[in-house]
Amino acid sequence: MCEGRRLGDAARPAWAVAAELRRREAAADARLAAARARLAEALADLERARARAAELQRRLEETYGKRRRLKRVAAAARDRIHETRARLQEREQDQLPAESDPTS
Repeated sequence: MCEGRRLGDAARPAWAVAAELRRREAAADARLAAARARLAEALADLERARARAAELQRRLEETYGKRRRLKRVAAAARDRIHETRARLQEREQDQLPAESDPTS
């Protein structure tokens, strides 16, 4: 008996065995093609997800960049407000003694 052949195959004609092998090979090729198609779709999904992640990262960096700039502007504005308030208080302090001085 030949290796790799079933007992029932010995009684089958060679053309029937060859046809069965071609059928199995065609089925295997179809499964392989379907697997390749699924892989291609998965890779396309992965690429779309990567592009989406890159866009979200860009937006996040843009948002936080704006936030950092706004924080710097707000800090500078607070500093100017404190400086202006300090100058006004100094002027008021300078004017109070002059107004209450009886020699003027």
